[in-house]
Amino acid sequence: MMWCSDPFLNYLKAYGYCIIRLPKADVRPLQIFARRGRDLERLGELSTLLQAGSAVPLPPVSENTPTANISGRRTGDLSIGIGISILNNILGAMSASGMNLDAQYKQAKSAVFEFSNVLEDKVELAHLDQYLANADVNPFSRYIGALLESDMLYVTTATLKSRKFTIEAKKSDGTALSLPIPEIQSIVGGNVKVSGQAEVSSTLTFEGNTSLVFGFQAVQLFYDQGRYTAFEPLQSGLNMRDTSPGLKNVVKKLEPEGPFLRLQDVS
Repeated sequence: MMWCSDPFLNYLKAYGYCIIRLPKADVRPLQIFARRGRDLERLGELSTLLQAGSAVPLPPVSENTPTANISGRRTGDLSIGIGISILNNILGAMSASGMNLDAQYKQAKSAVFEFSNVLEDKVELAHLDQYLANADVNPFSRYIGALLESDMLYVTTATLKSRKFTIEAKKSDGTALSLPIPEIQSIVGGNVKVSGQAEVSSTLTFEGNTSLVFGFQAVQLFYDQGRYTAFEPLQSGLNMRDTSPGLKNVVKKLEPEGPFLRLQDVS
């Protein structure tokens, strides 16, 4: 799925954020990722792989800052296949008992997502810079040295998250697709609250107990002979996707293949 012309992605890009196209609950600041082609692969926590020195502790994370400028922003029209894939993934991350709404949306042609009550978690870049300058590579991290010397390690510095996502569906003729909220609620179960303007509505809001991360910022690390020298913000407009390859492939394939990245979890 390419969101390169989507207005929501472009809006996030203006604020220096990249998108996680399948929102996740466990992405947070101070995690280390390695780039393999079009993928970002999660290696673990910064403090595990780059241990704090004696002078500078791990940077504190400022959590749950409201972001009114992003709350209420909407994506462009997505194909219903992509929209339902995202929705099902969101419901799964929210621990819904029923996560497949394909049948309910079978008459839909397109979907639009809205992100409400958005919160930001972030670390201060100046503090991160000081930590990296004083930290040492964990001697038991076998592959980290090769990745550092290849300039392919990234640290997440900020995330955008929300517990509430709204989807509006349309038919092929452009008219709204109305869905019965009680029926949808019975499918997804009690862990997710379903609401709308009426009992039958084309715009449904799904709210869970866990905040899901859909945007992030990161910096690329630069090392010379095992010592930290600098970092550079990751190019905005990239995205993450979740799969699960082995760690050894991270070292073998380090060259980027294009402007999009996907998230892969090897932790």
